[in-house]
Amino acid sequence: MFKKIILASALAISTSFASWDLFPVLENHKGQARLATSFTNYTWHDDVYNSLSMCAGVRYTAVPNLELAINIPYRLFTYFAGEDMEADGFGSPFFSARYQFIPTMNVFADVYFPFGDESFVEKDAWAFDAGLQFSTHFSSLLNFGSELGVYFETYGESHYAPFRAYVNTELDFAVSSQFTPYILADVDVELGGFEEDNGYEFSNSGGNTYVLLGAGAKYDFNRIFSLDAAVSLAKWVNEDDDPVFIMASLEALFNF
Repeated sequence: MFKKIILASALAISTSFASWDLFPVLENHKGQARLATSFTNYTWHDDVYNSLSMCAGVRYTAVPNLELAINIPYRLFTYFAGEDMEADGFGSPFFSARYQFIPTMNVFADVYFPFGDESFVEKDAWAFDAGLQFSTHFSSLLNFGSELGVYFETYGESHYAPFRAYVNTELDFAVSSQFTPYILADVDVELGGFEEDNGYEFSNSGGNTYVLLGAGAKYDFNRIFSLDAAVSLAKWVNEDDDPVFIMASLEALFNF
């Protein structure tokens, strides 16, 4: 059970940092840098878990419709039941690419390099995700963004390579030119994995499902600087005794 809780924490962090944008790519020769932080809390059997992570990244549209990005996460601390789990340090840096092939759709891919602190990054395990994004304007007020993707890893020290699929959605409310509240809904389904000796195995419980619901807001102070804050709740919906994860994030964005 505790292994699943750690996995859910990792999912929460990856949800916060990986999907930078569900909408069309930046304009040609435009870029954006970010400094983000994410806090996760839950209580399980009267024991409290807390972790705080940060991520620095930059993205840039090098040629029309092709956006490239690099992100470097760092976990500041992880505490469980009042004890330091010593699961901190650099996470897996990841490279991202998005290509907008029509005005409403992008394809994307991320590569996670196995160069992080081994307290929470599996040694020698590369990770990848890829998928399709769709966005549209319902009206001058409502903007919808979504993505459907798959995530998988190579064999690391555990000799097990997990495989999962996910859907992320966001609905923006453009109430003014500067202020944009939004709501989030993400679903992540564990499909199983590949064992080095036994091949592919479907998830033992028939597919563990992780659901996240959240809300946030972005405020543009000017054309260069913005702040984005969000709170969310998440849970493994097919496990009665799993805790509810409470997450809060804050992101500073710099356009160039």
